[in-house]
Amino acid sequence: MKNVVSKVTSFIAVMSVAALQTSFADVDGEITENNLETGAFTVAIDEKAEVVVGEQVVALSELDGKQIEIAAGEVTSVAEGSYTAIFDSEDVTVGMAALVKQYAPEHEADHLSAIPDDEFAVVDAVVDANLDAPAAAKACKAAIEEYPEESRFYAQLGRALEVDGKPASAILQYEKAIALRPDYPVAMHNLAKLRFYGPEELRDFETARKHFNRSAELGFDASLAVIGTMARDGMGGDRDYAAAANWFSIAAENGNAFSQNALAECFENGWGIDQDISKALLWYRSSAELGYVPAYRNLGRVFQDGIGVSESDRKAFDWYSRAAEKDDVESQFHVGQAFLKGKGVVHSQEYGIEWLTKAADAGHAKAMRAIASYYYSRGDSKNGELDLAAAWYKKAASNGDVVAQFNLGSMFEKGEGIDRDKNLAINWYRQAARQGHSESQKRLIKLKADW
Repeated sequence: MKNVVSKVTSFIAVMSVAALQTSFADVDGEITENNLETGAFTVAIDEKAEVVVGEQVVALSELDGKQIEIAAGEVTSVAEGSYTAIFDSEDVTVGMAALVKQYAPEHEADHLSAIPDDEFAVVDAVVDANLDAPAAAKACKAAIEEYPEESRFYAQLGRALEVDGKPASAILQYEKAIALRPDYPVAMHNLAKLRFYGPEELRDFETARKHFNRSAELGFDASLAVIGTMARDGMGGDRDYAAAANWFSIAAENGNAFSQNALAECFENGWGIDQDISKALLWYRSSAELGYVPAYRNLGRVFQDGIGVSESDRKAFDWYSRAAEKDDVESQFHVGQAFLKGKGVVHSQEYGIEWLTKAADAGHAKAMRAIASYYYSRGDSKNGELDLAAAWYKKAASNGDVVAQFNLGSMFEKGEGIDRDKNLAINWYRQAARQGHSESQKRLIKLKADW
């Protein structure tokens, strides 16, 4: 597919500008004859269609109900209602569809705003860091005035506006590009991104999912992982584990580390695919070898819990440590716990509290509770560590940790490290009870309070 695209785009510069300015609609046709002596194929087209010698053509074959490009070729002669073409593959046969893709000529707008991974781009892409958004937008508008039927200029204008911080205007231009060329992968992907990640008032998960899905169907790699995630999590439509596993599998095979980890989770949990722990471990490891940090964490959990492998505190610690060093908060929590308990590593209260504090500072409620429990276990009425325990329990409780809410309620009820306060005790017991914490419910009954 990529070879076809490159052959199509590389020939643009020498195409007839005069002919292109007449019309930019793709020309559909059917291969009707094969001249065995010359290797040329005759393609029947509508008599009103305009095709020019030298234009690029692709042969299409149907696969699973979709038209797939299997060969690239060049128009060698034109007659009324037909043209001849020579293709670069022996797989082309009579009866196949053929398509002449027509483009506007190279323009200043292309050099200022060509989109990365755009199969319809005619020059090398301009990365965001090098994009002069105002100048690009101005050039794209000029190009649109000259060639109002050329979809890529609308897409490039959308991208320039997006980079310039004008997402609503960008969406409108991407929509125009798609209206002119319904199967425009990068325009669909960029539009979907804005509808998924953009400002809250512009988010439309259903629209995002539709365009991510179609872009993925057209083979646009960047859409695969996102549509897999949306299908898995039921965003913008029904939850569809089978579809998610399918998209993750395609992206994983293409070397996408995120999708390899996600596919491993599908295999581990049997989401949309037969449960297979061996394959889960393979994809976790592959993702980790590509440097994907959540895969490090998953491997730490695998060895910690003995999922398909022998339990190994040491190996669990090694993988959690790799992730923790990369600022993975959940792994920082596990590393801190390992140091405090001496599991897989030499016991160290200093390192344990250091790693737990890193996780707690990042908002990890269980890490806050673990620090509180550490100080509570060491505290008495004189050394001040009960004060620290209460302070950390309050942080964890305020972040919704149900055990911390109960423990803080108990400290208020008993006056441990803090002044005894029945009302505050009831308040924290009540918050825990409303999360289903049975011990808190019992304490409220004893204190004759509801929840």
